[in-house]
Amino acid sequence: MSRKLFINVTPAEVRAAWTEESVLIDLMVDRGERASVIGNIYLGRVERVMRGMEAAFVNVGFQRSGFLGLDGGRRRNGNTGPPVHEGEAVVVQVTKDAIASKGVQLTRRVTLPGRFLVYAPFQDRVMISRKIEVVNERERLAGLMAKLALRGEGFVVRTASVGASKKELETDCNQLREAWATIEKAEINGSAPSCLHAEIDPVLRVLRDHVQSDIDIIYVDNAAAAEAAQKFCEKNMPGIAHKVQLYTGEKQMFEQYGIEEEIEHAFTSRVGLRSGGSLVIQTTEALTSFDVNSGSFDGVHGMEEIALRTNREAVEEAARQIRLRNISGLIVIDLIQMEVDGNWDEIVCLMEGLVCRDRNPTSVLGVTKAGLLEVIRRRRHEPLINAMTEICVSCQGTGRRKSADAVSVEILRALQFEARNSAPGEIVLHAADEIVNFIENHFGALVNDIEDFTGRTIKLRSNYEYKRENYDIFVG
Repeated sequence: MSRKLFINVTPAEVRAAWTEESVLIDLMVDRGERASVIGNIYLGRVERVMRGMEAAFVNVGFQRSGFLGLDGGRRRNGNTGPPVHEGEAVVVQVTKDAIASKGVQLTRRVTLPGRFLVYAPFQDRVMISRKIEVVNERERLAGLMAKLALRGEGFVVRTASVGASKKELETDCNQLREAWATIEKAEINGSAPSCLHAEIDPVLRVLRDHVQSDIDIIYVDNAAAAEAAQKFCEKNMPGIAHKVQLYTGEKQMFEQYGIEEEIEHAFTSRVGLRSGGSLVIQTTEALTSFDVNSGSFDGVHGMEEIALRTNREAVEEAARQIRLRNISGLIVIDLIQMEVDGNWDEIVCLMEGLVCRDRNPTSVLGVTKAGLLEVIRRRRHEPLINAMTEICVSCQGTGRRKSADAVSVEILRALQFEARNSAPGEIVLHAADEIVNFIENHFGALVNDIEDFTGRTIKLRSNYEYKRENYDIFVG
C-alpha cells in the first residue's frame, strides 16, 4: 500500500496530510494564532480550587484559565498528592487544547516525548506500547529499558522503537533527561505564569510523532522546512531521511494531489459511498452521528448482502472521516439493519481494525440493540470544522434561519403594537429588500388594515444593509 505524507508550510500555518493509495486519510492543521499547545509545560498559578470537583483552575498565561484535575500528580516541592491551594505555583502540562468556551486541560503528570521513548520523570516504571504486538520484540525492549531506566523515573516505549538498538534508546534517554533538567532549572528561576518548555516546530513534531518506516515519501513544499526536516531525520531517524523531498511542482502541492478538494469535501454533511449509498454526518453537543443510507436495490443481490456491503463501506468511510475531520467524543453510526448475528460481529471487527491506526486513542464499544455502532474517541485538538470555519451569524450554527414569512409576521405584530401604543406620527419600517417586497406582496392588505384601525400612516423602506432577520421601526 502506497503511503505518502505532504507537508504544506506557509508563514500563517502548517498543514500535514497523509494519503493511502492517493486517498486522504488524515489531516493536521497548525495555524499561527491557533497553534496547538499540547505538550507545552508551564509554571502556573492556582486561581481557584473546586474541592467538590477535585479540580482547580490554573492561570498559565492564556486568556482563560486551564482546568487541572487533582489526580495526585507532582507538586512544586517534589511531593505527590492531590492538595493544592489558591495562589500556589504548580508545574503543569497541556493535554488538550482550548475549544469553544473551555480553556486548556492540564495535568501534573508531566511527560516528554522523544523519537523512541516518552520520558515520565515521576512514574518509576517502564511501559511498552500496546501497538507493539510481537512478544519477542516486547521482551527485547523491556530487557533493554530495564538496564537504561534509573530508579524513580519512568518511560513509555513508543511504537517507533521497534527494531531500535540499545545505543539509539540510550541516546533518546539521555536527551530526554537533559531536557527535563533544563525544565527543572527554569522552574526554580521562573515566576508563574510562564512557559517552561514549548513543543518543537510543528513540521518536526509531525515527523517525530507520526512517521513510521512504512511511509513511502514525504513531500515538503518549503525549502527551509524541507532542509530542517532532512537534518532532523538524519539525526533522529536516519532510515527515513532519504524519503524527505522538496516539492517543486508548478501547481500548489495540495491542489496538484487533489488534497485541497478533499479538504473542501470534509465540510459537507453528506459523503457518498462506492455502491451508491451515503453517510449523513451531524454533530451536536452530545455526540456525532453517522446515518447510513443504502443505494438502490439492484435485484441481483439479496437485502442482507446489500446491507452488509453498504455497512462495510460505511464504517470504512466513517473511520476515514473521523480522522480527517478530527471528530471526537461519542460517535454513533446508524447502520442498516441486518438479520445475521455474524454480520454484526464482522462490522465490529472491521471497525476495531480501522481505528487501530488512529493517532488519537479510539475505542469501539459495540452495537446497540437499535443497530447503532458506538465509538469513543479522545479529544486532543479541536475539530477541523472549528479550526477552519466559524459559526454563521445569521443562523447561529443551526444551518437554518427564519423564513421570510415568519419574519414578516413578526414585523406585522411589531407594527401593530407601535401603531396602537406610540405617540401620534408616521411609522417607518426599515428592513431587508426581500422582506419589504414580501410584506407588500403578501401582507399589503393587513398593513392597510392596521393603518385604517389606528389612523396612522405606515411607510415601508428597503435597506440593502439589513439582513433578513434585522429591522428597525421609527415613529416620527
